[in-house]
This record gives sequence, structure tokens and C-alpha cells, in this order.
Amino acid sequence: MKAIQKKAMAAAVVAAFGVGSAEAVFQNPDGTGQVLIYPYYTVQQVGGKSMNTLVSVVNTTSTGKVVKVRFREGKASKEVLDFNLYLSPNDVWTAAIVPASASDATSPGRLLSFDKSCTNPAIPAAGVDFRNFAYAGDGLGNGLDRTREGYMEILELATLGNPVLNAITHNALGVPNNCAFIRTANGALPDPTNSSRPPTGGLTGTGTIVNVAQGSDIGYNAVALADWSPEAQVPSLGTETNTLADGVPISVVTTTSDPVGRQAELPWATFNVWQNRASGTSLFDATALNAIDAVSSTMMASSVINEFILEDTTKSNTDWVLTFPTRWFYHGFGARNATQTNTTVYPFTETLRTFGLCQPVGIDYFDREEKGATVVGDFSPSPEAETSVCNESTVVSFRGRPHNPAGDVSGVLGSKNITPIEVGGFSNGWAKLTFLTGTLGAPALPATYGTAITLNTQSGFQGGSVAATFAGLPVVGFMARSFSNSSAGTCDVVPCNYNASFGHKFVRKVTIGSIVD
Repeated sequence: MKAIQKKAMAAAVVAAFGVGSAEAVFQNPDGTGQVLIYPYYTVQQVGGKSMNTLVSVVNTTSTGKVVKVRFREGKASKEVLDFNLYLSPNDVWTAAIVPASASDATSPGRLLSFDKSCTNPAIPAAGVDFRNFAYAGDGLGNGLDRTREGYMEILELATLGNPVLNAITHNALGVPNNCAFIRTANGALPDPTNSSRPPTGGLTGTGTIVNVAQGSDIGYNAVALADWSPEAQVPSLGTETNTLADGVPISVVTTTSDPVGRQAELPWATFNVWQNRASGTSLFDATALNAIDAVSSTMMASSVINEFILEDTTKSNTDWVLTFPTRWFYHGFGARNATQTNTTVYPFTETLRTFGLCQPVGIDYFDREEKGATVVGDFSPSPEAETSVCNESTVVSFRGRPHNPAGDVSGVLGSKNITPIEVGGFSNGWAKLTFLTGTLGAPALPATYGTAITLNTQSGFQGGSVAATFAGLPVVGFMARSFSNSSAGTCDVVPCNYNASFGHKFVRKVTIGSIVD
């Protein structure tokens, strides 16, 4: 099917559902979008010294924007801080997440920003501490130390016209004209009729994890989702609104084996399409618009691939970050689980226990000379074991050499939300982590995507549907590695430490009808 035909069908389906546009969310390889996901922040300690995480968001467009900035802790994705940020045209906002107390490893994370861009509420000069209100009593621990690692998300809610645009635009002194104008008590725009317009994307961002005392600097790019929402959303404060579940229920997915084209637009709803053979008119029967499924589908992977290095001469360590940005919506009180209980909705399969939501995984690893071995996942329900990932942001800590860390802290990032993996003494190589459970399915696509068409002889309508199924889980992240050149002595006042980070590679398995990619 030609792309224009698929676009037309998607538009017809969306129109039938009452959605205002045929936009389809997709993960943008060019790095810009309406949604940015920062896979990891940390203020945990390595070598007794705390990490800091620096973040930036860039508005690459000539329009002003209001965005939601939200931090989630790493065990169960519970919100620890959110606020609204106003970006003027071509603006950059920067901030740092630091420990509230450098000497107290149980103190919360704290947000600092000396940037001039408007926020609502205003960020105090001394910063604002992360909170535990959303997770207290969930069984995973009430301590503020849970806020010390997690991930961050930014969602574009609207582009802005006057008078709000004029208020947030920087003057000749580099200061916004009137931040007080936008600081309403409930977060809403002061003049929504004239100021609020649909989002247009063009946001990009980076994260940098720094340990000054260790001489380490680990950077990554935020994951960008484009065409997440075609409609302006109302900014709010005080409640957890403006979430990833507020986008469109359509996604663009690449299927290289698909005989009708490399991309398929998937409406994430249960529906039937019936076409009157005589008149050519169509009827739609639809239920359950699931925008969060559309978002999840853009990040679904059956396996994660990257390298590791654990060499003795360089005292190197390797951590892999695995973050599941939508898992909150499939468990407990999330948007896809209306029962508000300790149950889990696909694609995640495990329920919450005292050590987290543990998804079993299998690990295949190889050295650089093709020698390999396998770590096999346990039976479900899985124990807290090295063959399960149990946190919203899990750090896989590779081990197997005498210098590698032991216990419950990872070697590079100092994470306590870890899955330790022993790689049999291998000093370097690569690994593939495969999710042993988990699938996400788009219940039905229009029959024009395939050949499964049936005829209703009584009504004179023909129709049908073709299922789309994704194997694995929605995941993002990166690999971080560290080296220590002990033979060089000292470099100025710190040891000769080196770091690098690299994005993961993924295996994606998508079935559309009988076509498997």
C-alpha cells in the first residue's frame, strides 16, 4: 500500500474516533520532537563522592512553548517533582540534579537552576528538593533516598501567542519580560484563548552525569518522540496530569519485511471497519482509545544489545541503563489499569512485590573472540535474581573480574537499583539481553492492511482486521563505562579517570498479520 493510501486510512479511522488529526507518534532518529525522555538521572555516590546530573532542553523553533517537566524515581516511576517550563523562541533551559546533602547518602535529590527562562512555580535560588508523597506506602520504601536516581520526561503542551509569548520572551538583558504573568495558581495559561496553540515539536536535549571528585563525565541524548499530540493541552499544577497517555492513539512503526511498505500506521484501539460494497461508504465500530499503547509501541524491543569492558589493567567497569518510561501506566493506578490494584496489564507481566516489578530476562554474552555463554531467566514468578530486571530504571552491573564492585552498588553510576550480571570472567565483549515475557498488540487494523477480509452476506458489508503484535517491552537507555589509568599517577588533583557512553542497539520483532519483521 502506498504511503498516501495508508495516511488516508489512518485519517479516516481517526476521524471516526473523533480525534482532530491524523498525526501518528514515532521515535524520531533525528533527535527532535514534542516529547523528550531522559533515561537516567542520579545523585548516588561512587567512591564516596556524589554524582550530579546536568540536563538541558533546547527549543530549536521560532515559536514559544510551554512544556511539562517531570522527574520520576527509579523503583516504580512515582513522580517526585513536576512543574511547567516556558521556552521562548530559540531558548535553552538548563538545570542540575544534586544531592540535598553532600555528606548524607540518604538525602533526597535536589533540583537547581540558575537559568532565566520562566517556570511555574518559580525555582528558588537554593533549589527545590524531590518529594516522596507519591510513593509513600507503596511497599518499596518511603525514604527520600528513593529520589536519588530515576529518569526525567518533558512534554510539549502548547505553542504560545501573545500576551503570554511577549511575557516569556527574553529582553535585551537576557531576562524574560514578565515571568510573574504566567505564574497562575493552577498552572493554566492566563489568556488561553489567544495564547494556546497546538504543539509543533522541535525540542531536543541532553543529560550529563558528572562526578567532579572522580573526574568523570558521562553524556547522553534524550530520546525524542515526534507528533505525540496534535492538540494544545491545558497546563496544570498540583495533580499528575499532562502525561504520556494524553497523546494520539496512532503510531508509526517500521516493518522492513512488510510487502506494502516500510512503515505502517497503527491505530491503537479495538475496532472493526465495514465497507458497503454497493455504495463504497464505511462504518467504524471502535472502543478503547489507548494513546499510551501508541507511545509504548515506538519503544518496544525484544532484545537490547551493547558492549561491555571489565579489563584489569584499566580497572574498567560497565553499566547498562534500562528504563521503561511507560510501565507506570500498566501497573496499579496507571492509565491502562483501572482496577487500582496490584495487578499488571500487558505488556508487563509481573505484579509488585517488596523488591519491585521483576521481569525475567535472558542474557547471551560473548568475548571479542566469539567465545560465548548464556544466563537463562528464571521461572515466573521470578525471585529477586540476577536474571530479572526489577526497577523502572534498572542498571545492569557487569561483573566477573577481581576489581569489579560487589554488593548492591553498580561500578560506574553508583546505582542501587541494580541487576548484577556475572560474565564468567570475560574481560570484554558484547551481550544481548532478551525479555522472556511481554508483548503489546494493536487489536485490529483496517482490512486494507492485509488479506483477511470476510463478507457479511446479510448486510452487504465487507470488513475484516489484521492484528499487529510487538514482542518485548518498551525500553530506552544507554551503556556507560569507566576506566582508571592508575599507571599515570595523578592528573592535576584527580586520578586519571575516563568515561564514555553509547546508546543501546535493539532487536525489534513486529508481526502485522502474517508478516513478521
